[in-house]
Amino acid sequence: MGTGVLPADTPGVPAPRGRSVAAAEVPEHVLAALRSRRPLAVLRGPRGYGKTSAIRRWLSELDDGVPVLYLVLTEDSNELPGFWRELRAFLDSNGLPVTDRGDDRWSVVSTLVEHPGRLLLVIDDFHEAGLDDGAASIDDDLVEIVRQNDGIDLVIGTRTYRTLETTGMLSVDGVVLGPDDLKMTGQMVHALAQRLNVDMTLDQAEEIAVDTGGWPSAIRAGLVQHGTTGTFNAGLVDDYIVNLITDLRFPSVRAFLLRTAIPERFTSEMAQLVAPSMTLRILRNLRNAGLLAENRTSDGRMYSYAPAVRAALLRLGRELEPDTVREVHHTLMEVAAGARDLGRVLIHAIEAQEYDTALQIIEREWSTLLATSPVVLVQAAKQFPPEIAAREPRLRIALNELHAAPNADSSPFSVDGGSAFAAELSEHLNAPVGTSVEESLALMQWGITCLLVGNLDAASYAFNRARTLGLVGGGPDETVELAALGLALSHAFEGEPELAMRWLEDPGVIDRLGQVREVDGRDIALVAAQLARAIALTDMADPAAGAAVAALTEPGHRDDLWASTIFARAHYAVLSGERSEISRMSNEVRAAMRHVSRGSLIEVVLASELVELLIADNAVDVAHQVVARFPGSAIAWAAEAKVALAARRYAEAMAAANKAIAIPQRSWRTTVECQVVLTSAYHATGDEPAAREAFRHAVRMAQGIGQRRPFLLMPRFLFDGFAGNDPKVVALWPGPRSHSPDAAVATAPSASEPSDLPTLTAREIQILRALESHPGPVGIGGELGLSVNTVKTHLRAIYRKLGVSSRTEALAAIGTRRGGS
Repeated sequence: MGTGVLPADTPGVPAPRGRSVAAAEVPEHVLAALRSRRPLAVLRGPRGYGKTSAIRRWLSELDDGVPVLYLVLTEDSNELPGFWRELRAFLDSNGLPVTDRGDDRWSVVSTLVEHPGRLLLVIDDFHEAGLDDGAASIDDDLVEIVRQNDGIDLVIGTRTYRTLETTGMLSVDGVVLGPDDLKMTGQMVHALAQRLNVDMTLDQAEEIAVDTGGWPSAIRAGLVQHGTTGTFNAGLVDDYIVNLITDLRFPSVRAFLLRTAIPERFTSEMAQLVAPSMTLRILRNLRNAGLLAENRTSDGRMYSYAPAVRAALLRLGRELEPDTVREVHHTLMEVAAGARDLGRVLIHAIEAQEYDTALQIIEREWSTLLATSPVVLVQAAKQFPPEIAAREPRLRIALNELHAAPNADSSPFSVDGGSAFAAELSEHLNAPVGTSVEESLALMQWGITCLLVGNLDAASYAFNRARTLGLVGGGPDETVELAALGLALSHAFEGEPELAMRWLEDPGVIDRLGQVREVDGRDIALVAAQLARAIALTDMADPAAGAAVAALTEPGHRDDLWASTIFARAHYAVLSGERSEISRMSNEVRAAMRHVSRGSLIEVVLASELVELLIADNAVDVAHQVVARFPGSAIAWAAEAKVALAARRYAEAMAAANKAIAIPQRSWRTTVECQVVLTSAYHATGDEPAAREAFRHAVRMAQGIGQRRPFLLMPRFLFDGFAGNDPKVVALWPGPRSHSPDAAVATAPSASEPSDLPTLTAREIQILRALESHPGPVGIGGELGLSVNTVKTHLRAIYRKLGVSSRTEALAAIGTRRGGS
């Protein structure tokens, strides 16, 4: 209990425990609010939030001569009579005798209401008042004293929410300074560090403020002075919080803190699940005290502790209540299972030390975890006991391989659990069940999963590791050929046809395919080889592509592998230019899209191929509707670029192509296609230097990987204009390469369009492009800065070369055929 009727500058005002005013950093707006001398001021915050420091700093400034009574309550005030008894004794012993009116309450209230002079009454640790009984009654009486006696100002320091803050402020003029007002900002941390000679940047101070939630005493605990200099010790912050939680008077509050700190954030419903016997009143009190942050989200109100506070609580839980920690993790595991959050299910299972359950999840959901939560998978593997991790193949892969794979992060695409793949792979690995077989199967599943979600670099890594395991005798012999086929398929999907064909020439693959006596769609080795060959030859615009596509075997399951064969057929249909085949494949692709998983990569790949089929069938408006349903990925942006180019919206085509190129997870095929789109779009807008640069990029990449098909996205005459007489570049054209003086311009070999084309000059190409936007020579001349007669001369030459006699016929003759995926 504080004593004395004290002037404002009296040094006898009680100090914060173990701290001096000089060591405190009080927010200026808090001091300004206290200086305003409202009749009622309430400072609320948890222990160590600087309430006493703020009051003492303000009192040290006062020089108006108003007497100050400073009372620090004790547990004696927990009951209603005890509060009035403690307050009466304090007043009596400090020069303000209480007139006896019978009971303590009425005697104190009457004395203060009738007090004739000015008085500043400070009551600290006010959370003790009526803690067990009578809190609301005490608050009402104190408000009534201030309301009836204009000469008395009341300042309250409390850790808990009081009705003074609501009904009190309705009755008298007052101010409430809560935890958000009292906590330290980065600027304040930096200022305090400078005053204590602790070397710290403002950025570091901001981090400390965020990490601790701005908890003043916790921050001061970490600022350690060594003579004339100092450092910040985060360990001391942790110790301070741990000690504070350990010393909590109420076990129920401590238990609530330890349980609710385990989830990173939680709702009130989750709090009831993990702390079922605790009252939500504790949650409200912690929130009001500033220990819990509250955020409104789409999932409702979410609560969380500051990082340093949560870390200390987790440490305390592990040390004092390990059984409780496991119990809470088991509950959270069930919650995550209900939400189908496999990553969290796995982590909570391990934290609950339910290792058998965790291993079952990893085995059953291996493909899904690889696709959606690879980082969590690695984190989980590290938390297993070493003896378990050493004997489990999937854990070894997670620990030793996942971090080494390129781009092994999560994918935006969903993936089926892959049970059909797993079963078929198991059938092909004809060896007794054992660790080596399990590891080979896990590596192959990893490769297939990465393939299905478009992470082709990681897929190649996984297949290479599986192949290496087979070559050194660490797995079944079949692993070598299956991994080689996986590599062929990866490179085919990546748009690297030459590499795909090389892997198909692997001796093990040739030997395996040579043993096929009967075509069977359940033979995934056969289906994978045929699929890789068909896609690769189509990308190379090889004359054998048609036969390879015709030879495709339909897999036994309508899964992603089956849908990929539909893609291969559609991919070739656009290259062939056969109108009937384009129309038929459009229908097949639409049907296939109804069978694949929503949100999967193959769904987007099929949609992209459907876009190309529709463009080739002159249904650009429909193609635009299709591409609008699948935004976000590189494939989708590339498809949007093709639609915009076909619609002659060149600015949109350039924007979409550049967005696709900017996405890290994109295939080589998509990259070449986008460069070709940029070539045509830049040319159409008159930016010839940019067009030539884009064409140069497309050529360089295409020559490096064996791609030819993407050049269908530009007209033949434009390709010839940029290719010039370079035979290596000319060889990239995906259609027949001979020329006939009497042939019309086309962009791809077609049953209805001649493919032998004349070469136009650069100026003729420019005028032909301008003819798309202008009805005659006047507009063209105005755009290009040429005289009308010069334009007419060029138009006559163009018409003669194209074998047409009008603008309409010329535009029909150059109707651009687009292809690629």
